[in-house]
Amino acid sequence: MDSDDGFIDKRLSWWIFGLVLATILVYTLRGYLGWAVFGVFLYYVARPVARQLRQRGLSESTVAVITLGLVILPFVGILIVLASIAIVQLATLEATDFERIVEALFPDGVPDTVPTTEEEVYPFVEDFATDPTVGSVIERGSDVLGAFVTAAYNLFIMLLFAFFLVRDERRLAKWFRVEIVGERTRVDEFARAIDKGLSSVFFGYTLTIFAIMVLAGIIYTLLNAIAPPGLAIPQVLLLAIVTGLASAIPLIGRSIVYAAVVIYLAVMAIQIDLVALWFPVAFYIVMGLFFDNIIRTYVRPSLSGRMFPTGLVLFAYILGPLAFGWYGIFLGPLLMVVATLFVQMELPRLLHGDAN
Repeated sequence: MDSDDGFIDKRLSWWIFGLVLATILVYTLRGYLGWAVFGVFLYYVARPVARQLRQRGLSESTVAVITLGLVILPFVGILIVLASIAIVQLATLEATDFERIVEALFPDGVPDTVPTTEEEVYPFVEDFATDPTVGSVIERGSDVLGAFVTAAYNLFIMLLFAFFLVRDERRLAKWFRVEIVGERTRVDEFARAIDKGLSSVFFGYTLTIFAIMVLAGIIYTLLNAIAPPGLAIPQVLLLAIVTGLASAIPLIGRSIVYAAVVIYLAVMAIQIDLVALWFPVAFYIVMGLFFDNIIRTYVRPSLSGRMFPTGLVLFAYILGPLAFGWYGIFLGPLLMVVATLFVQMELPRLLHGDAN
């Protein structure tokens, strides 16, 4: 009996030590949570390519290096370029562009919360213009440099994390199944379902959004090539990015973007020449009918599948950043996958007392 009590005391001591250690680690590394989740996202994006390379007999380290160079780094580069393009095109919008868009979207008057002046749209530029001193330049330059160095360091850590996940995925999976949860147990089944779900959401939905961005950008450029003089789709690259992101909203996401563009083009056509109204009509036929049908019928089912309801994925992507910040766009879907699979797989067993 004493030996049993001693064994229980030792286990309890180790559990307390483990909890204290976990608390320290979580508290210390909490600032890197977003970058870690970003690394997990990149791992799932790169994993299909890594597994194809692994089947060809390449070593784990070689597979990880090739995947990092051919998939992860270019993908991160594309993200940075897209974000930069969006920022630059937003910054290069003229005041007249804002006025036209606002007039088209708010014909009955502009709400007080909508910025319509350059001072409201560009507060940083306006502030800098009123204080162009050397001190202000140095101060802002130091802030920008510090933010860049911090972001570059965090990006490096994230890339390393994704690299080791790709390289050691089989070793980590084997250790988790054999040493932690046991093979073919309920926990192992649940973990496998989570892995499949994250692959569907992170790889499938992301690839779908990027495919829509690329296709939309090409079509917008071609439409501008035949646009009447003085009438063109504004900020093609930025609009293509918005179209792809709007695809996360089921049924009406892209339709909202198309409607806004059609209204803008129609207002411009009325001001230029009524004959030019054929262009917004052509835009809607091409994008709202043909393009949307292709996306719904071929692109989305083949890339993202139907593992989770589109509404759940939508709320995960929308509420994630609101709840957690920028990295919520990755953490939100992750939590959605875990919660949904728990409700589907484990909650019924718990409610009905099924111990099998």
